[in-house]
Amino acid sequence: MAAARTYVDFVPSHDLLEDNRKHTLVVNLPGFKKEHLRVQIDNYGLLRVSGERPLEGGQWSRFRKEFQVPEGCDAGGIRARFDKDGVLHLTMPRLTPLELDPKAAADAAAGAEAAQHAAAAAEEKKRQEEMEKEDARKRHAGEVDDYASDDGEGARQAASAGRQAYGFARDRSRSGMVRALLLAVAVALVGVAGLYARYRWMDPSAETAPADGAIFGLSDH
Repeated sequence: MAAARTYVDFVPSHDLLEDNRKHTLVVNLPGFKKEHLRVQIDNYGLLRVSGERPLEGGQWSRFRKEFQVPEGCDAGGIRARFDKDGVLHLTMPRLTPLELDPKAAADAAAGAEAAQHAAAAAEEKKRQEEMEKEDARKRHAGEVDDYASDDGEGARQAASAGRQAYGFARDRSRSGMVRALLLAVAVALVGVAGLYARYRWMDPSAETAPADGAIFGLSDH
């Protein structure tokens, strides 16, 4: 005979969600697999979910939960889906979808429209900022070009002024050389005139004869 199983009872957490079209029962079953589970519903609308799985040491974990199907739901349309992460979804569709509250619907529509306007405003603001950045970049580039142009003109003016100054200095240098040459010639002429005068004063034959032709004799005392 097979040994009797030893069970460890497990109480899963669950949550019931609803919207205008359905109710959804969410049951958290970590460690379980789809083949470990069993979902049943009786004629009274009682939904029963149970399961068991092996544990280490020959023990088994098991659970059993019963839920009453909410009123207004289609019991024949209930569907079960088990995710790989160990979550069971039991979807119970409504027989007649609920109509949304007109005020709630209007508020939702207004909120959606406001969100669209906000997104459009944000996009327009972003576009304006990009245009301003591009204009600033173009202005900066133009100022750099103007500065370079002005700098080049200043360099040309400086070079022209330098050439003029050099020409003026060269003219002054030439004028100074001419004056120095004239001064040297004048000094030379003065020197020659002085030598000639001294030679005339020392040379007796250079004495001028009397107007009547007399000759002066020399005496001893």
